[in-house]
Amino acid sequence: MKKIFIMAYLRNNLGDDLFVKELINRYPSEKFYIDVIDLKYGEVFINDKNVEVKVEKEENFSKIEINKYDAFIYIGGSIFMEGGKVYNLDEDCVNFIKKCKEKNKPFFYISSNYGPYKTNKYFELSKQAFNSCTDICFRDEYSYNLFKDIDSVRYAPDLLFSYKTDNIEKEKGSVGISVIDLELREELKEKEERYIKFLVNNIEEFLQEEKNIYLFSFCREEDDEKAIKKILENIKNKEKKNKIKIVKYNNNLTEFLDIYKKMEYMLCQRFHSLILSCVCNQKIFVISYSKKIDNVIEELKLGVNYKKHRNLKENEKLKLIEFKDVKNIEEIKIEAERQFKELDKFIKKED
Repeated sequence: MKKIFIMAYLRNNLGDDLFVKELINRYPSEKFYIDVIDLKYGEVFINDKNVEVKVEKEENFSKIEINKYDAFIYIGGSIFMEGGKVYNLDEDCVNFIKKCKEKNKPFFYISSNYGPYKTNKYFELSKQAFNSCTDICFRDEYSYNLFKDIDSVRYAPDLLFSYKTDNIEKEKGSVGISVIDLELREELKEKEERYIKFLVNNIEEFLQEEKNIYLFSFCREEDDEKAIKKILENIKNKEKKNKIKIVKYNNNLTEFLDIYKKMEYMLCQRFHSLILSCVCNQKIFVISYSKKIDNVIEELKLGVNYKKHRNLKENEKLKLIEFKDVKNIEEIKIEAERQFKELDKFIKKED
């Protein structure tokens, strides 16, 4: 049994929690260790027998005792944003990874994308980190191409494309919407009012067509619930408002996903809403707030329609005929398994 320390963005964000769940479920015979700044962020793993969760008020590399563990895994998506806060890539990070290499302790990065970054210093630090780590598997070709000359750098689609889901019967006429709050995003916050009106207009139109509307909050910490509140406040008809079902993620992973999987149509805004809707064989339309979403749609040729937030018009109406399912999903699922390729080799190696 190997002792493996996991680093992740653990803030009750469904995508990152599901990342960690997929990791620990894949290797049930290994022992995993996770530090969280508040115990509520680790509650989702409390029943997993191969996980030990500990409260540590600071998430930085200086708090981790290298000799206690056999390997280290940083699993997460947008973890290479310059100025990030959770186990940020800086000189301490580079020194930690170099020490791991000296002590023959493997360090893996799994299912991430790179940027945005502003300075050459950050880019050069990144190259040092990637040159010293055992394996880094990016989830997009853009990030991979920035560092493809480094031996440890690979590419495979986002690991949640390999998420196993039962063929659950869809709720006929159901339309789910994964929401985000634009006020948190500096480059989009001036579009907030227009965005809310756009959603309200489309929700009212779908209700008029007698569709069942579900609003999904993937992360309370990032104000998804606040965005839902704004939407509801702008729907004046009480009868219409009462027909809308609200689904919030708060450590209730199984319950949340069981409802999500039943959706016939999904208006996806969260990155992992798009991924989950692909593997759940839903009809999809995407409103993109980030280049990372554009990249996955274009690079994997998903064939779904999407609009960018900055181009939305408040009176624009979406037609359900514009929502498309993904035809090549089975191939992508197989490719996504390669996120674990090098880690699989390490796990299978005798102690």
